[in-house]
Amino acid sequence: MRVERISGLPPGFPALRDAALDEGWRLLRVLEEDFRSGALRFDAPGEGIFAAWQSGNLAGMLGLSRDPYAEEPGIARLRRLYVLPSQRRAGVGRALVEATAAAASSHGFNTLRVRSPGSARRFYEACGFLPAVLRSATHIRPL
Repeated sequence: MRVERISGLPPGFPALRDAALDEGWRLLRVLEEDFRSGALRFDAPGEGIFAAWQSGNLAGMLGLSRDPYAEEPGIARLRRLYVLPSQRRAGVGRALVEATAAAASSHGFNTLRVRSPGSARRFYEACGFLPAVLRSATHIRPL
């Protein structure tokens, strides 16, 4: 598996987006709409889009941005994590989270936040996140 920071929507993105839509998740459609409109391009200092490749195929993606709900500048947010169903439980999601955490830390962010659906809460806790009682986040991870 290879995880890399990318600057645009990668080859294979339409298939990944469609797989998410087939599961009832709009998160990658929103990512695409935000990226194309310029609303959120993950291009501010410290931000980025990370892609995981398995056997040359796009297996998952995750965005990293400054947390727009935080008043402090050192707080980043993980956004739009999606891993293909066939690649789940194979370390793809964790590799994406760790790559974004390393990038966030090296930029100077001191905390990661995420707002996850209930089905992903155990995953984030296994990745070192702590449950949070915030309106804008379900989990936080000090860096």
